[in-house]
Amino acid sequence: MDRTEGKLNDLRGEIDEIDTALHDLIMRRAAIVESIAAAKGEQSASGMRPGREAEILRRLSARHRGPFPRGSLVRIWREIISAVTAMQGPYSVAVFADDSGALWDLSRDHFGNCTGLSTRAARRDVVGGVADGTVTHGVLPYPLDEDDRPWWAGLWSNEAPQIVMRLPFLPGGNARGRHAQALVIARVAPEPTGDDRTLLLIESAEQRRRAVFAEMVGQIGLDGRLVSAATDGSLQYLVEVADFLGRDDERLEALRRQDEVVRVQVIGAYPVPLAETPTS
Repeated sequence: MDRTEGKLNDLRGEIDEIDTALHDLIMRRAAIVESIAAAKGEQSASGMRPGREAEILRRLSARHRGPFPRGSLVRIWREIISAVTAMQGPYSVAVFADDSGALWDLSRDHFGNCTGLSTRAARRDVVGGVADGTVTHGVLPYPLDEDDRPWWAGLWSNEAPQIVMRLPFLPGGNARGRHAQALVIARVAPEPTGDDRTLLLIESAEQRRRAVFAEMVGQIGLDGRLVSAATDGSLQYLVEVADFLGRDDERLEALRRQDEVVRVQVIGAYPVPLAETPTS
């Protein structure tokens, strides 16, 4: 055996040791998750923690160094997170069957190869599947400016599913429809992560221009924008604000008191996704 081959064998041996150590840590992590699930008992029907998942990925992404692709790192941890979440309770995803297949690809990348994914031909069926507990998550297209089929309109009930995630969490994957965007709904309460966007459903007594909504939320100390409008029948507007608001946030009362506002409801919040390239 020449010197080069001997060196290569030594390096391969180191890789084998690292692989074994990584595997040991994964098994250790799974055992801790089992302990967490046992400690929770029946307090929670699922281990879903979208905010916590985002915090994990942000922390690892921020500390990542070297040539290993950041996208691959995030994909590895998404597989781990999905697997251990499934250990704690029900975990399945209904995906709206868009023509391009992009939403399926985004869902597969985010929720992992072993998570049960199924398609629904209608947006309302995705919402309904999450609402009745048939699935734990629903993946729906990010609302358009003037959406003729606004799946988000009518989510006024406190028992309705809430928006908890925006996909892709890390742009730049190989999904069909590279620029496709989606929102994830679930029957869990969103949690603040320090960098979030809240979605408000606002019903108005009169039709309003886009700029009015930025002014409305600006008056209560928030930055916001109109995402989409549903004006067939009642005048419902989807507004995104750059902060985390719970349903009992006192600022909502000030918004409800504004002229021509009929009602306001928080319909979810999502952690701001990672940037496509790291920031220094």
